Amino acid sequence: MKTTKPVRISDILLFLLFSSLFGYCILHPEYYHSGSKAKSTLKLQPLRLTAELAVFAAGTALLLLGKRITEHLKKYARPLSIALTLLTPGIAFAFTYFITHSIPKNYSPENYRNLAHSPEIIFWNILTAAMLLLLFLIITNSMRAACSLLVFISIIFCIANYYVCRFRDIPILASDLYSWRTAAAVAGSYSYKPNFACLIALQTGLVYFFAFRCLGNTRLFSLKRRLAFTGAGCIALGIFAKGFLFSDFLQSRGVSFSMFKPLVAYNSNGTYLAVIRSFQYLKIDRPENYSADGAAGIAAGYPSDKATASDDYPNIIIIIDEAFSDLGVVGDLETNTDYMPFIHSLQENTIHGYTYASVLGGGTANSEFEVLTGNSIALLPQNCIAFQVYLKNEMPSLVSACADLGYQGLIAVHPYNASNYGRMTAYPLLGFQTYLSKSDFPKDAPRIRNYISNMAVNDMIIQKYEEAKASSDSPFLFYTMTMQNHSSYRKEPTNLQDTIQLPVHPDAEAQQYLNLIKHSDEAFEELTGYFSQTDDPTVILYLGDHQPNMNTEFLNSITDGEYENWNDEEMMKRYAVPFILWSNYDMPAKEYEKTSMNFLQSILFENCNLPMTGYQKYLLDFAREVPAFTANGYWGADGGFYTKDDTSSPYYETVQEYCSLIYNNLKDIRNRPEGFYELLTD
Repeated sequence: MKTTKPVRISDILLFLLFSSLFGYCILHPEYYHSGSKAKSTLKLQPLRLTAELAVFAAGTALLLLGKRITEHLKKYARPLSIALTLLTPGIAFAFTYFITHSIPKNYSPENYRNLAHSPEIIFWNILTAAMLLLLFLIITNSMRAACSLLVFISIIFCIANYYVCRFRDIPILASDLYSWRTAAAVAGSYSYKPNFACLIALQTGLVYFFAFRCLGNTRLFSLKRRLAFTGAGCIALGIFAKGFLFSDFLQSRGVSFSMFKPLVAYNSNGTYLAVIRSFQYLKIDRPENYSADGAAGIAAGYPSDKATASDDYPNIIIIIDEAFSDLGVVGDLETNTDYMPFIHSLQENTIHGYTYASVLGGGTANSEFEVLTGNSIALLPQNCIAFQVYLKNEMPSLVSACADLGYQGLIAVHPYNASNYGRMTAYPLLGFQTYLSKSDFPKDAPRIRNYISNMAVNDMIIQKYEEAKASSDSPFLFYTMTMQNHSSYRKEPTNLQDTIQLPVHPDAEAQQYLNLIKHSDEAFEELTGYFSQTDDPTVILYLGDHQPNMNTEFLNSITDGEYENWNDEEMMKRYAVPFILWSNYDMPAKEYEKTSMNFLQSILFENCNLPMTGYQKYLLDFAREVPAFTANGYWGADGGFYTKDDTSSPYYETVQEYCSLIYNNLKDIRNRPEGFYELLTD
């Protein structure tokens, strides 16, 4: 008489988990219906319901009949396990593809490359999954365990990515490893309702596990063979890591990773490759001969001033105007009338000139980072966004210095999506106490094209200034990164005055852009007009973040065909943007032929006669030898143009000192010299 084996507790738990997922889906009709439940417009989606029922039926059958199936397949367990193991990298990739593509797109469809049309990208993703599987096989020596680990880690990661995208519009980045404590602290405040793709993927993953279970826990190798397999596997993983992970191979194959549109990278390149590219952005060049003691030695020569509060300090308004620039620095730009007449006319109580950005046509947040911290992005990987990758702890900044000086307000405004470039995390870490975005503007706020206008931002500045001054005489700090002039310039707008014409070098995009700049000029005139009527001393630092992308034909036309042949120094004209430091009180006029974003806060504090940090003082000294320093190169006081790593430059050692301080401030934060990047406080 055969004895019936008792039901294992693990079987009961697995069935409860599996049936709970099924029940949850069935009890929520929105998962297999389209339309709105609230509006009673639900329409059945039969494919979804059929898939849900089929997955549940398959999983239930495998659980209830698992022992019988195991007995019937006993002779074929090993070859079937090997076959399923070989298929698992593709299966895991399919799960990642399915879940990732269910995440709502936060950019226009044309930004998303169809991964199904990229067999090479699919191959590299599956190869990466295979390497992960090889690692798990080495660790577990079990095909079932290794394959299950790969599949469920992939599914759980993508589900987590789905939630992260829901909460902040940005997928998981490698830099999030540094902020997991912060994420855990706020995790309880979110809703965790999954979408259909997450639910069905998790259930299908369980069906996959149940199927592998029916084949038994097939051990891969005996001890001797396992040692040989481990050795060979480690060699294969080493070759893969060196040639694939720690190289520019993926970049050479067109696998890009836009930090402005990271979800696009996940959709276009696949989850595995996107994660690899994200990790590659964590690397920062360690300067030659860097040491914490060396950084401390530099800092010792620049003691910080004491933070002393005073109501006599000027109000500070900083406006970084999206894509604001003067294309006249690029070439012979002939227009029917001046496109920035007010700014060109400024003379009294004005410091002005050209500041050089490290970015062109995008990467706005990196210009913000350089202005606010004094750190150049020259050490960062190309296309890396410092806000997202390196700003994971509080960082001394222009804002924190103003806070130490008793400034009120400490407001940051970006009249677009709050989450762009990780600003929701970055701004508080820089010292801002309030962050306002598009949703904080009135619904009827003036717009130009589809973006909130600079005039609307002016209204916000004035409103917050008056509210602050009604309750306190402390100086006021306000910072904004605008949106009005953002690309593209292809669609013909209905709400933009077309007063600027290009009679000699006609170009529709350039003409639209110049008309936007005219609006920026008018908005700046309006704002200075308001503050010129106030008794409160006020300075406004106004600049662009970068020049816009313009088509090559237009740039060639205004440079007599020379643009395409420009050398590196000539190409720097494309990185020049105007800056203006305007005041409503007596301030000696000054013109800077060249400076760069990282020096602007020192210029601001020096000309406002504010107490300065040691770092700000150092930057002023550095600027005397290197007037403009960017990620693309720098000018020395001798007028020569050099790259950061040019050892023949007479400023090479000086540049390496600055790079050491950047590295210390960004990467070696535990060894920051005390009281160097900050004002001295009691």
